[in-house]
Amino acid sequence: MKTKEDFLTDPEFIAWVKHPDDHLNDYWSKWMNANPDDLKELKLAREILLRTKYQDYKASERIKENLRKKLLTQVPEESRIRKKNYRWIINIAAILLIGFALAWISGIFNVDLQKSQLENVVLIHKKTVSGEKLQLTLSDGTRVWLNSNSVFSFPDKFGTSERKVFLEGEAFIEVEKDSLRPFRVVAQGLVTTALGTSFNIKEKGEAEISISLVTGKVKVENVGTSEDFFLSPGEQLHRDPITGEKSIRKFDRHTISSWKEGTILFEKSNLEEVVAILENWYGVKIEVENTTNASWEFSGEYHKQSLANVLKSMAYVQNFEYELKGKNVTIKF
Repeated sequence: MKTKEDFLTDPEFIAWVKHPDDHLNDYWSKWMNANPDDLKELKLAREILLRTKYQDYKASERIKENLRKKLLTQVPEESRIRKKNYRWIINIAAILLIGFALAWISGIFNVDLQKSQLENVVLIHKKTVSGEKLQLTLSDGTRVWLNSNSVFSFPDKFGTSERKVFLEGEAFIEVEKDSLRPFRVVAQGLVTTALGTSFNIKEKGEAEISISLVTGKVKVENVGTSEDFFLSPGEQLHRDPITGEKSIRKFDRHTISSWKEGTILFEKSNLEEVVAILENWYGVKIEVENTTNASWEFSGEYHKQSLANVLKSMAYVQNFEYELKGKNVTIKF
């Protein structure tokens, strides 16, 4: 197994931490997957490098010239003897110095880590109501679009090992890449883990949930049963609200993400579904009269349209009358 000292003396590791690029990220991501037992020491070494700041010392031309003159004026034979004797001393001193420095830095890091673990995490709660949507950018750069009637909870700052958030309702999330800190979303007892991906999570009621992966790769864990599911782009994990069974199926990206672009999408929706969507989208209360003959399926798409325009279009297609007064709507068949 590697130690943190091994990583701190590895030029490729230092280059990855200080100046990451796609090639280095890919290499170290595969390395970590192949060497899970070394992750703890790797994270310690990474944290030490990130916390350590130094400036390169550049000698002036005058100092360089004086050193050159001294070296040239020394007696060659004496110089060789002294260099030979001093080289061992210098090497030993350098090794001891590096060892003391690493022990000192590691000691500081371990103390800081223990303190951070003892500190209480402050959770921030963002809530939307009917007719309201919200866009957030988290401290790590991750972007979140929160749909109506949803709650999103996240820490004011993420820790060094993971980025965990909590969701009630629906959100579309674009995760900022961080190979050492997986991003985890907890919703209805399911934990969705990602590194750098975009996906949509939608709760419906108390038991139904859909997790749709747009880009990247995620793992979904069921906390209660220890089941694991892996999704690829274009796949959706759905939990049936009645049976509780989970299935993976394909989905249309436009259908899933249209809401965050301001588009209402109906696909063979019955009257009850249409009413629920409109109430949630516009923050209104809809009352339906004479529903006896209102058995229909409605499909349509409205991009950034007012409620009045949507009702007008639907009334023409479905043959009903409506009345809009403030936040109250009456539909008559």
